[in-house]
Amino acid sequence: MAKPDPYVVVHGGVHKTATSYVQSILQRNSGKLRKSGVHYLHHRDTRKEFTYPCQLNGYEKLGLDYRRKYSDKELKQKSKNFFKKIKAKPGERIVLSDENMPGHCAHCVLKGRLYGKGHTLIPIFADNIYYPTREVHLAIRNYADFFASAYVEYLRSAKGDGALMENAMKRAVLSKMPNWFKFIELVQQAFGDAKLILWRHEDFRDLSPQIIGNLCGPDIDVESLATPKRSRGRPSASHRAIRELLAEMERLGSGEALEHRVEIQDKFPRGPEYPGYDPWTASEREHLTRMYERDVDDIRSKLDVTMLSSNR
Repeated sequence: MAKPDPYVVVHGGVHKTATSYVQSILQRNSGKLRKSGVHYLHHRDTRKEFTYPCQLNGYEKLGLDYRRKYSDKELKQKSKNFFKKIKAKPGERIVLSDENMPGHCAHCVLKGRLYGKGHTLIPIFADNIYYPTREVHLAIRNYADFFASAYVEYLRSAKGDGALMENAMKRAVLSKMPNWFKFIELVQQAFGDAKLILWRHEDFRDLSPQIIGNLCGPDIDVESLATPKRSRGRPSASHRAIRELLAEMERLGSGEALEHRVEIQDKFPRGPEYPGYDPWTASEREHLTRMYERDVDDIRSKLDVTMLSSNR
């Protein structure tokens, strides 16, 4: 009788839904998990060795001219090498986590849609996982908060003149009206028979032990896992910092102004004195929240998914 394949679990983010926190717990405990037959791949390794080659393959299919290219044949061999290097035994668990699976924050911000290149990128990612994918885990988030956070992320990495201004981002979102239902439907189609587990980012605080436990599997005691050390990463930008940066972009042009973004953020750090960035009017936020709640209800009622629920 043939030996079973390793049991592949994909945590696909998405961006700005506490994915880094989940990854930090898995990474800090990776040695302990490995001893129990759970192989967590550091997200930077997954991104470099698997996600990015998948994206380069997809970008070429989309007609984008990147210097490094991966043909279908090269990508297939790259994937095989990546997964074989893990040395997971039959039946052991492989956990991949990369919020870039469907694309990047900038793809969302520039078009006002949820991962517009996802129709190409997600199936390539799914199809090139060397072993069958058994589970896919994803978070979704209120459209108003998701696009506000995504815009901050976009401004962190934007370069040169011509960076997208806030009003253009808002117009794109409100005119296109993002839709998590269609996005989740696409993921479900790409991963075929894999079980799809979802949660709302708004419930993450209550659900985080269950989310970690679901990723690691039933043989891992979540309470025994070490928590991440205090992060020294960059703080989230405050509303005041983004306002100051946007004013400088209007005055100096985006190229010169963006060179001072770190200085501005350090001057107005997010905290009690400087709340988080929120570009929406009260009516816009109400509209986006209403659409979000409608789409969450549709996902629960119309798609074959497991939707985790908070006790709140």
